Amino acid sequence: MPICAICGEDMETVVKCKQCGEKFCVDCGSPDDKLCIYCLDEDDDWEDEDDDWEDEDWDDDWDEE
Repeated sequence: MPICAICGEDMETVVKCKQCGEKFCVDCGSPDDKLCIYCLDEDDDWEDEDDDWEDEDWDDDWDEE
């Protein structure tokens, strides 16, 4: 039986993470997205950064001269 690289349990099936390559069970990630729990967390952090980011208006700097 394959072993989950995240929780260490023997499982009937594991899925290989498309981002880091670790083999994980259904409890340790999203088999549909093929992302382990660690890469799911990283993906969420990336989306959060995008939400907080604001465009700077660089044109204002040029108008001051």
